[in-house]
Amino acid sequence: MTQTIVPSTQSSLPLPDAFSSAVVEMFEAAQPAIVQVHVEGRGGGTGVICQQDGHLITNNHVVARDNAKVQVLLSDGRTLDATVLYREPRLDLAMLKVHGDNFKLLSFGDSTKLRVGELVFAIGHPWGQRWAVTAGIVSTMRTAQLSDNLITQYIQSDVRLAPGNSGGPLLNADGEVVGINAMIFGGDLSVAIPSHVVNKWISGLPQRGIKLGIEIMTVELPSTIQGLPAQQASGVLIVGIRPERQAKHSDLFVGDILLAVAGKAVNDTETLLQALSQSTALDMLPVTLLRKGQLVKLNIAVS
Repeated sequence: MTQTIVPSTQSSLPLPDAFSSAVVEMFEAAQPAIVQVHVEGRGGGTGVICQQDGHLITNNHVVARDNAKVQVLLSDGRTLDATVLYREPRLDLAMLKVHGDNFKLLSFGDSTKLRVGELVFAIGHPWGQRWAVTAGIVSTMRTAQLSDNLITQYIQSDVRLAPGNSGGPLLNADGEVVGINAMIFGGDLSVAIPSHVVNKWISGLPQRGIKLGIEIMTVELPSTIQGLPAQQASGVLIVGIRPERQAKHSDLFVGDILLAVAGKAVNDTETLLQALSQSTALDMLPVTLLRKGQLVKLNIAVS
């Protein structure tokens, strides 16, 4: 007796409509908080808005230096200039700041609760393709010793990444950020920095209690200037002054280069922020700056 086998019209691995709809909803909720990062002369990557005031997280290797000219593209079409505030090359993390409003945020999940086999998603801009989504499963949590005093963890998964995904979010099935995508091993294995590592790094950053109301960038100092502090090769150039400072104070000017704050050398944006965070008790801030080729010392008002 011959048996006729009728091919099934259904997939052997069906994807229920409810699950598919949930993934679509997750993407639509996450997209406004994910930006494309453009760095002049280096290409780009992805970033995640983590604070309502415009702070965002990406990879250190995306921006690479303090004075990088960075812009970010939001899903609503806005392109905003960004400042590199902090970098941690060992963890491959960087924090940027943009000025604007109506920023959307993503919730951060607890990466310590991730399980092998759990479904994860990456959203980024691989090869310049904007807001592309890929999916995979968690393979393992890896531990790595980065230096004598720094041991950290990484999430390893088979979610597909490519250049342009760097700095973007690794999301769990609830749409929470459980990692920041960082690199690819062997073409098949992807590595993300766990959210608990990211949060610990953010919580350890200096709290900026003093605001100068200026826009800055790191610059190299000319060797021809007489009287520069020994071994100081860079400073912080004032490239913009915000309206509130212009209205209250006229002690700083565009083109001034900050060399020291409260007796502490200022070599880049990070050392400036650290010096400010350690000077919160001061009403007047002693600074040394380079103005029109001359060293100037003065006390400036802080707010």
